[in-house]
Amino acid sequence: MSVPEGYVEVMAADEVEDEMIYPFVVEDEERVLTRVDGQIYALEGICTHEYAELADGEIEDETLWCPLHSSGFNVRTGEVTNLPAVIPLKTYDVKVIDGTVYVSVAPRDGDEE
Repeated sequence: MSVPEGYVEVMAADEVEDEMIYPFVVEDEERVLTRVDGQIYALEGICTHEYAELADGEIEDETLWCPLHSSGFNVRTGEVTNLPAVIPLKTYDVKVIDGTVYVSVAPRDGDEE
């Protein structure tokens, strides 16, 4: 299977465990992959409040918690759920094809570029 146009191959879907965070890089941008309630999500990997790698954070329910100042972000939408961050995270489309996770290079429509 070739990589879908506009996507990058990240990892095997069966290796993505619930509420774990997997860092990856696309075009020098840090991103994170996680699974919540059986669904895989991809988000920007750097906190929008102050530089912190979200791969070092935690997932609780649908919230990605920043390790630096405990900003919270919804894994489905990227929306801020807990201050001090006020800018949402970019989110990316995810496809699982033949057991492999692919993530879009460009953010979802509506997300800032």
